[in-house]
Amino acid sequence: MLKKYRSTLVACMFCAAAPMAVAEDLVLVQDGKPAAVVVTPDRQEPGAGSAISAAKVFVDHIAQMSGATLPVVKASELGKTTVSDGKVTAEAGKAPGDVKTFVFIGEGALAKQAGFNSDGLAVGGIHIKTSGNALGLIGSALPGDPQTTQYAVIECLESLGCRYLWPGESGKIVPKRSTVTIASIDRQFSPPIQQRAIRFFGMSERPLNGLKRLGLEKAAYDAGFAKASETPLPITWAQWQRLGGNVGIAGGAAGCGLRGGWKEWGQSHPEWFAQQVDGSRDQSKAGDRWRLCISNQGLVEHVAEDIIQRIKENPKLTCVSLCPNDGGFSSFCLCDECKKLDPPDAPKIKMLVFPKTGEADRMEIEAPALTDRFVHYWNQIAERVTKVYPNELLLVEAYSYYSTPPVREKLNPNIVVRYVPSTLDGWEGWKKAGTKHIYWRPNILLAGRKDGNLHVDVADLAERMALMADDGMVVTDFDSIIHNWAVQGLNYYAAARLNWDPHLTEEQILSDYCQNGFGPAGNVMEQFFKRVEEITIKENRVFTPDNIAELRGLLTAADKSAGADEAIVSRIAFIRMGLNYTDLFATLTRMTHDADGKTGAELAELQAKARPLLALNYLVLRDFVKNHNLVLNSSYLLWMTNDFALWGPIGGNGYRPAPAVLALGDDPAHTLTGHEDSLDAMLAAFGITKDGAAAAKPTGQPASNQTPGMDADENGKPIQVLK
Repeated sequence: MLKKYRSTLVACMFCAAAPMAVAEDLVLVQDGKPAAVVVTPDRQEPGAGSAISAAKVFVDHIAQMSGATLPVVKASELGKTTVSDGKVTAEAGKAPGDVKTFVFIGEGALAKQAGFNSDGLAVGGIHIKTSGNALGLIGSALPGDPQTTQYAVIECLESLGCRYLWPGESGKIVPKRSTVTIASIDRQFSPPIQQRAIRFFGMSERPLNGLKRLGLEKAAYDAGFAKASETPLPITWAQWQRLGGNVGIAGGAAGCGLRGGWKEWGQSHPEWFAQQVDGSRDQSKAGDRWRLCISNQGLVEHVAEDIIQRIKENPKLTCVSLCPNDGGFSSFCLCDECKKLDPPDAPKIKMLVFPKTGEADRMEIEAPALTDRFVHYWNQIAERVTKVYPNELLLVEAYSYYSTPPVREKLNPNIVVRYVPSTLDGWEGWKKAGTKHIYWRPNILLAGRKDGNLHVDVADLAERMALMADDGMVVTDFDSIIHNWAVQGLNYYAAARLNWDPHLTEEQILSDYCQNGFGPAGNVMEQFFKRVEEITIKENRVFTPDNIAELRGLLTAADKSAGADEAIVSRIAFIRMGLNYTDLFATLTRMTHDADGKTGAELAELQAKARPLLALNYLVLRDFVKNHNLVLNSSYLLWMTNDFALWGPIGGNGYRPAPAVLALGDDPAHTLTGHEDSLDAMLAAFGITKDGAAAAKPTGQPASNQTPGMDADENGKPIQVLK
């Protein structure tokens, strides 16, 4: 069991009324009226632009909270300002309104005079401090992260209970109160991970293909996404979670550092390229996925000299990628010299090789892991480059056939390992091999993308982040938020929070999410998510009728606890939509298992029983796109399931409802609310009878005619697609 780490939540460090405060609370708003003035640096001062933007975020949130709009002034507009015994006094007549508190946002000269500065902060760091009658919200002045002042503002707002659970208005929490105060505090924090990234899945070829299968166009998705994500607040979910920062470490697949590839060097230096199954080194048909003979010393010298020249031309180039190309139909080098670099005692792998480069036909061979050959190559280049530029970093990957730790080789200290595995099974070995700098690029958030079921795995994520942060992780690049917010949103939230503070525990994250997001229903929602996590981890994500009923009961109890609070009830309804889809998917999957091996009348009976739920599945996914876009990424799910190929035995692969039923999905009267508590209630919401027919005539326009065409899935297998 990995060691548990503890840290104090920001929410515990601030409060609106703190009994342990050593000084009087500072008043921002008194009985709905402004009691503070926000002071930003003057335009000519460093960081003034970002401070002014951060001030807007602060003022807008306080206004939504209390109804009071705090005045914002530049420091010079206060005239001759004095600071005595910690008390700030503006020139007579210069401070607007009945000012009790000065809020300094950004490290300007006047803020420093009042005792607020960024001394001691690392990249991305914040300093939040009260002194006398003033509050300072200060960000690090170091290069690499221009949004630090905004980070300080966000942490202050979170002290007042503001949160952003998921994009859009329903996920934003701004508590209402007529008087807003800040307790005494002096808090400095610098994020251990200085470059924090989570990818957001966009509309690309695969989900577009899924939209076609739903009979929808991209415009329908764009409109649905915009509607679901809309919020009047001037900040996105990612910005609120303080993702960002840049320490100059970037890059991915880069042909092991060889620029130009086969197109530029294939004729003059074919010996630099990987020997293939047929003995040739021809990579002309490999496209941009060519591979190299990394034992070739001429290649090593060329790449090293080229990198040195690149740095000479661009001194700001702090990191160069040596990562190999990914994928494609070209084999890794099979020459004897490369094989000599593979220790016989290295872990055995099953490696694909291609008899004909550029063609999909392949065969599998057993071989030692390729990690040592790649580390040997990377080290040679790093040694040559760092003799000229001692501080230059070289980015490499622990991935694919070179993901296991090296057996024989040790890593040059200037090498940054882009660690792709989601688990840490091999991490200790990479540490022992000398890894000092970690760039974690896990696929951990992609778990569950093939079924759209509820999925919670916060405990493992928290443990991994804490361990890796303590072992030198300075960069993250999570792949990917695919917008399954009702079923995986807690994982997304946890990943973002842990990027900012990797020592938060599962308990802290869960309490933060539930208590702030669901108020009086927070305890019940914690039980709900803990139960989902048990099913995820201990029960292999098998959602039985019994545990679906248990989860439904918890959401019903949460509704009762929420009472008349419409915002909380709507958030519970959002989560219930995810549970409802989990129930639907699990039910159809059980029916499929029941149908395995059945024939004749017995199979026909099962298929007839499944037909209304298959129709419901199709209409629900269309409804999600148009009306509840962030619940589940329907279009991507259609692609990932190969049009629900797994439900083939019950007629689910490529199933399309009858035109009369399909038309129900276009009727504005037929949409989910999140209050449906059974599959029968979902069928009724769309006007579908239990035999799969339309129970009511639609009032909207019927769906357009669709004709089948052919495409291929991510493994190259043929699939049917709607054109």
